[in-house]
Parts: sequence; C-alpha cells; structure tokens
Amino acid sequence: MNLLELNGVSKIYSNVHALQKIDLTVEQGEWLAIMGPSGSGKTTMMNIVGCMDKPSQGSVILHGVNISQESAKNLTAIRRDKIGLIFQQFHLINYLTALENVMVAQYYHSIPDEVEALQALERVGLIERAKHLPSQLSGGEQQRVCIARALINYPMLILADEPTGNLDEVNEKIVLGILQQLHKEGSTIIVVTHDPEVADEAQRTVILEHGKIARIVQNN
Repeated sequence: MNLLELNGVSKIYSNVHALQKIDLTVEQGEWLAIMGPSGSGKTTMMNIVGCMDKPSQGSVILHGVNISQESAKNLTAIRRDKIGLIFQQFHLINYLTALENVMVAQYYHSIPDEVEALQALERVGLIERAKHLPSQLSGGEQQRVCIARALINYPMLILADEPTGNLDEVNEKIVLGILQQLHKEGSTIIVVTHDPEVADEAQRTVILEHGKIARIVQNN
C-alpha cells in the first residue's frame, strides 16, 4: 500500500525549476533515502512532502489526501498529526529541558503528558537526561531529543533532514540504530542525506540531479 505518491511534481521559484516533474511512490513501512548534490532539490522535496510548501504543478497524495490542494491551515494540522520531523539543526528551545522540549510537541497536538514524554525519551536512551537543558547535552543527545519529539504524536511518516550531519561517528551509529528500530516496528521513514553509509540503511535511494530523479537504487 502506498503511503505517499508524488505525481508530476514541479516547484518553480521565479525562473528556477527546483523540482521538475517528479514521479515517486513510497510504500507504507518503507525506508527511503534521498541523495544529491547541493541545489538538486532535496530540501524542496522534503518541504513539500512535509507540508511546509506546496508544488507549483502536480499532486502529492499522503495517506489518500491530496495535500497539494490543502489550505495552509490544513497543512499545519496534517504536519502536526501525521508527520514527525527530525532536523539537522535540532531546533530545540534553549530555555526548556529535554522533557519540556518533547512536551511542546504534545501541546500542539493534544494535551501534554509527562509520563508519555518520559517514555519517548527512554525510547531514545535519554531518560536520565530529561531535566537537562540543550546546552547541557551533547550534539548526539540533542538529536535524540529531536527524535523523541518527532515520535511523541505517533506519526505515520518520519522525515529526517540530514539527521547525522552534525554528529560524530559514535552518535551517528546511535541515531542510525534508533531509526533502524523504528523501521523494524513499521515506521515509514524518508531520510535526506549526503552520507552514503546512512543511505545504505534505506531500502531504496533516490538520486536527485538538477531537480530531477536521475536514478533510483535498490539497496541490499
């Protein structure tokens, strides 16, 4: 069953074609990697799939809903309810603890639940760091808080933009291990990455060049 379908998706900024007639399907439970040089359209595609932007042409179907035709208000609700976002730059609130940063995501979705937020931190191995501020956490720990925050509302799709880009080798393996476990549990994951080792963890890798799909690689 396809969770996500991109049909003839293009994105044009003035005279720049950031994406050109992208056709792509992602099955429920699949792990997909997106690679390509800077300017290839990776971030644009991620923003459109993540309901942060809309295509200039074509349609994007997420779980049966054509999100390319939804209003900005509805896109915000879809992103909140159905998508978990993991960013390279973390985007944690500096004056909130790890626990409170996770609970912020609950606040926008339903009702903050400290027990549930603690369980999310425990899932990523940070239960003992729950009361620490971001400045008291390593880069790898901050990224794991981001993952816990992304998971707290049980999203149907996890989008990760360079999730290991700012991490050392040890923390990269920890984060990849968490993503591997999430995939085993049935999560659908799309990862944008420059790292071939990260891409190799996915089932398929989409290579973008100049806003087009150059090729799709089936990984072992």
